Amino acid sequence: MNQAFTPTAVNCDISAENRQFYADVVAGLQAEPKHLNSKYFYDANGDKLFQELMNCPEYYPTNCELEIFSEKTAEICDALIADGDAFDLIELGAGDATKSSYLLKYLLDKKADFTYLPIDISDNVISYLNITLPVTLPGLKITGLNGEYFEMLKKAAAISPRRKVVLFLGSNIGNMPLDGAIEFCRELRNNLSEGDMVLIGMDL
Repeated sequence: MNQAFTPTAVNCDISAENRQFYADVVAGLQAEPKHLNSKYFYDANGDKLFQELMNCPEYYPTNCELEIFSEKTAEICDALIADGDAFDLIELGAGDATKSSYLLKYLLDKKADFTYLPIDISDNVISYLNITLPVTLPGLKITGLNGEYFEMLKKAAAISPRRKVVLFLGSNIGNMPLDGAIEFCRELRNNLSEGDMVLIGMDL
């Protein structure tokens, strides 16, 4: 026996964060190709899964970059230090900073005047770096920035007027379609000043 349906009032007070999530998901599903903003993947569980992925034998970019950073540390750091002026070392998508730790240690040993500004979409990652790196690398000046790349680059510029050295590793640029990669590089350039530097890892 069919019963009449009576609508019930429901409190639909949706937070701004949930509204943004809804808008991003709908926009991604309506796009071609479909996509979902990666910032929604990276909580504590997502970070752990990504670290496990990077440790898989098939995921060769990590080992390739580790080889370069461990064997060419001095050459890379000497280029970053340049004339010896103070600078901010900014890493886009820092993760656990395994690769950049080689650079950080060398720069500290050389008594370079720098501050490390890791940027990551994962608040869990930034909290981890802010707590652990000053312990494992005594003397390191660090200010972790949690958020989108370009939004945080603007924040970094507001924090400090010093020269910027930006790291974008892991061949992440290779995950973008060609048009997106070109636009990313243009926008990155728009957020830098004369004398700033960028080190990008690319899978050829």
